[in-house]
Amino acid sequence: MNTPMDHSHKNGQTIHIKRIMVDSEHIRRNVTDIAKLRDTIADVGLLQPILVRQTERGYTVIDGARRLQALKELEVPELIVGRDVIVDVDETAADAKFKQLIANVQRDDVNDIELGYVFVVLKERYGYAYKEIAEIIGKTPHYVAAKVGLAKRLTPEVQELVVRDWEAAKCSRNTLSCDSDDMLDPYVMNVNVIEDIARLPPELQRGAYEAIKKKEMDKKEALRYLRGVKREAGLLEALEEAREQAEAEMEKEQIVTSREIKRRLKRLDREVEELSVSIKAGAAIDREDVVSVLEALIGRLNALYTEVKEINGISQASAQ
Repeated sequence: MNTPMDHSHKNGQTIHIKRIMVDSEHIRRNVTDIAKLRDTIADVGLLQPILVRQTERGYTVIDGARRLQALKELEVPELIVGRDVIVDVDETAADAKFKQLIANVQRDDVNDIELGYVFVVLKERYGYAYKEIAEIIGKTPHYVAAKVGLAKRLTPEVQELVVRDWEAAKCSRNTLSCDSDDMLDPYVMNVNVIEDIARLPPELQRGAYEAIKKKEMDKKEALRYLRGVKREAGLLEALEEAREQAEAEMEKEQIVTSREIKRRLKRLDREVEELSVSIKAGAAIDREDVVSVLEALIGRLNALYTEVKEINGISQASAQ
């Protein structure tokens, strides 16, 4: 007697499962945690066929990457065309990508970073404008742009942290797939906050993400915190410019630089570095105090720069 996944048949055309591949740009970049789906298919069979497009090397999945992975884990050798797999032959690669997108965009188990990567591929490879993509999928241009930001600006290490936390949250909603009580009831960061983290300089993103997560900030508190980080980032940049100006002035020919000025500049460098490390690490420091310290450091550097210019002017006048 045949089990639900027994593919014995007399006349149906089949495709060997090894000939069906998932494109590296497929919307589902993460097909983990499919134990429940695998068990369901083993018990009752494949309830929804996999949609594929034929290519020169075989077949590429349009919709059904997780189902395909589950079938492979069940060691199913062949899929019956029309029952287990449907081949869509009348479409372009861009059409396939849009079918894949529309099939997945409303699903809870497709994450925002995956969507962002698909939007990027549709624009950069197939020439669709982000506004056009938004119209087709029934979303706003801002929605599309925000997901693109997650894919293009959020650093890979932070993307990995975000996806891991999202997977832990999914696990907590389905305790059958949880291996540890430690993963239950995790803090879930609002996606708008993550989109705002992606707008920070790369070196500040991880520290900000971990600081928000550690304190379990709500959306309002997290966005306020990020506004402070952005302001600090701008002040750090201004501070670095002032420091470079002072150093450049002292490196000019015929300049007279006293030991005291060198000592002060070295001390400023240390203070700037220590503060920079704290900001990048997302340390638990008072944001207003940080801004005050940064502004004071900029003032000291500008004063030092002015003093060095005056010394330089006096030295050159004496030489004449």
